[in-house]
Amino acid sequence: MLKLLKLLCVGFVFFFVACGSGDDNKDKNSVKDSITLRVGLNAEYPPFEYKENDKIVGFDIDLLDAISKRANFQYTINHMSFDGLISALKAGKIDMIMSGMSATSERMQQVDFSVPYYEGRTLFVKRKNSEDIIDKDSIRNKRVGVFIGTVQEQAINKIRDEYNIQVVPSDSIFGVIMNLKKDKVDVALADYATAQGYLKENLDLIGFYDESDGSEGFSIAFDKHKHADILDKINKAIQEIKESGEYDKILEKYNLK
Repeated sequence: MLKLLKLLCVGFVFFFVACGSGDDNKDKNSVKDSITLRVGLNAEYPPFEYKENDKIVGFDIDLLDAISKRANFQYTINHMSFDGLISALKAGKIDMIMSGMSATSERMQQVDFSVPYYEGRTLFVKRKNSEDIIDKDSIRNKRVGVFIGTVQEQAINKIRDEYNIQVVPSDSIFGVIMNLKKDKVDVALADYATAQGYLKENLDLIGFYDESDGSEGFSIAFDKHKHADILDKINKAIQEIKESGEYDKILEKYNLK
């Protein structure tokens, strides 16, 4: 009887050890399966990404964090010029772009985009004392400021000759707004949400016209035909975040709703 009890005890020990080993392997496999992606962005585009106390924060950052948890990947953030993001992606310096980038047909020829996570709109901004500028037609023969590499720059260049516009590019949205305040341009074009933040701080400026930015919406970009597996997971994660209500909370946090 004593031998039987010893055998049973040994059996139970092996059973629990085996079960514990299975859980440990599961955790190790989970860590092993998680990859680290280098995310490229331009942290000069509030409220989507900007610097606060030397830390990069914003709507895109919060959403990226939520997506990474559901899609099981780690990430590092790489700040660079907006117009250099796709070049860096194609050169293998970064793995993905999440920087308020609109999915346009031109960009789709170079990169693969996720499903849109935010609808892009363009706001036309002027100085309040510019009484002759009242609508889009009023920008004819004017100097128009745009952020280099954005859909706003692409859109204004398409009508530049027709409207006899002098396009004045800047390497940041801040530069675009400053040029408008200093009378170096007559009109500034910017993403609607980003422009609203600057209008609150610059009461001498006002938005007078807005329209769709002509894209599918803000999306995450990967190099063409690469990371298809993680892109599928990201698309699923975006959908889940929107359905769960988490997306709306992030919108509200940055006054985007």
